[in-house]
Amino acid sequence: MQSDILGVFVALLGNSLIGCSFSVMKIAHERNKGGGSYLKIPLWWMGTVLMICGELGNLVAYSLAKPSLISPLGAISVLVNVPAAYIMLGERPTVSNLIGCVMCILGGYGIVWVVAGHNKDRQLMSVAEFEDLAFRPPFMVFFTISVTESVGLIWSGRRTVLGYLAICSLLGGLTVLSIKAVSSFVILTAQGNNQFVYVYPYVVLPVLAVTCLLQVQYLNKALAHFGTAEVVPIYYVMFTSVAVLGSAVLYGDLDDMASERVAIFLASCAGTSCGVYLVARKPGAGAAVEKTTGYPVADEVGD
Repeated sequence: MQSDILGVFVALLGNSLIGCSFSVMKIAHERNKGGGSYLKIPLWWMGTVLMICGELGNLVAYSLAKPSLISPLGAISVLVNVPAAYIMLGERPTVSNLIGCVMCILGGYGIVWVVAGHNKDRQLMSVAEFEDLAFRPPFMVFFTISVTESVGLIWSGRRTVLGYLAICSLLGGLTVLSIKAVSSFVILTAQGNNQFVYVYPYVVLPVLAVTCLLQVQYLNKALAHFGTAEVVPIYYVMFTSVAVLGSAVLYGDLDDMASERVAIFLASCAGTSCGVYLVARKPGAGAAVEKTTGYPVADEVGD
């Protein structure tokens, strides 16, 4: 329980830094309309450092708490971006933005209350325990679908917002599950029980590295071709859904949970997702995307 609360605190801090990084990097983008190298813009580096620090915080949070608890809290980055955008960019929030903020807060509270209050947890696991979990048929099906769908979408080369974000989400779910496993191996090794004498850590580490790099690559492609009003809510919903499902299948986060708690958890995730959509929604966003990218939004999503 205490570990879960600490994980929530670290996740809130990390996602707050990520939320601020959005606005800082947007300023850098606006100052680079001439098409020069971003490497020469100090603000771009500042935003990148904030995002890296935030993601490192999330890595720590995943090692402390259940992935099904930490993943939905990514909504905080969208929530924090509202006041940050107002202060840094002068973007006034609309009524729907403020309603979305309230929905994010209430949904996040519901998620924390349900998952942190659920006693079943597997804080640390050895390589042998992970091997037993990973080779169960449900997770093998989940892993096979995630990999084959991702490879198929990458191979197709289709530039659609759903295609890019499906790749990010499917691979991101595997990243989250790998982080939890690797963090357990590292902690057990530090406690004197060396887990790196076995083969599986050296299988999980490349999976973690490859999925993380591809996830960042295709998220950048989505942001380059589409507006944040589309990318942020779609990515949040898809990534959170995959991460929570994967964690429930592999680590049994929702096992033995009372049906009413499962219902509250799902309702909280749905409410938070709607809140993210309202927070990210901007008047005329679709027209702006078509103007700046050359891709009609409705046509791309429907491809």
